[in-house]
Amino acid sequence: MSARVIAVVNQKGGAGKSTLAMLLAGSLGDDGRRVLVADADPQNTSLRWAGAGEGFPADVEDLSGEEGKLHKHLKKRLEAYDYIVIDTPPAATAPVTASALRIAHLALVPVIPSPPDMWASLRIREAIQAAVADKNPELIARVVVNQAQPNTVLAREVLALLPEFGIPLLAAQLKSRTAYRQCAALGAAVAALGSRAALAHFEVEALRREVQFLLAV
Repeated sequence: MSARVIAVVNQKGGAGKSTLAMLLAGSLGDDGRRVLVADADPQNTSLRWAGAGEGFPADVEDLSGEEGKLHKHLKKRLEAYDYIVIDTPPAATAPVTASALRIAHLALVPVIPSPPDMWASLRIREAIQAAVADKNPELIARVVVNQAQPNTVLAREVLALLPEFGIPLLAAQLKSRTAYRQCAALGAAVAALGSRAALAHFEVEALRREVQFLLAV
């Protein structure tokens, strides 16, 4: 079966695209799936993450130079993997983002629950809608709450507005946890941290299972 392609996208830098991409890819790899992370962001955060240690359970490749031809390159890799996770740059209108959305089955939009992050994310919503209307009518999209702090009044108010955003909300959320920064420093998936990251592991596993359910694989 050809790989299912997941594009992690947002207009705003610092929303956690690379963290989401690598945590999800690591969990899929630990689940026994063949996974490629296509690092399409010139900052190469995903590539640096994997290179910080040994044994990351997914292949990570620098594809930041492909730009608008990214989808053509990835079409050649579909049979070699079960999942391809694309880490995109913070640019909703960039050719590489449009190319990623053209080939993706699922677009994940990480959003930190704050008004500036919500405002910035409107551009990526428009890019997703354009991809569906133009080249990829089967594309589905979900917002992923990142660095969630549900006990604050502001976070609750922003979360209450998310259903009006126009993209459904993923049930799984990622809270602000030191474990996720440790994963990047160690070049590891969250499962590698063991029992000291049990809550983080639970969150990421919930994310993986929900993504797999959406993609029906």
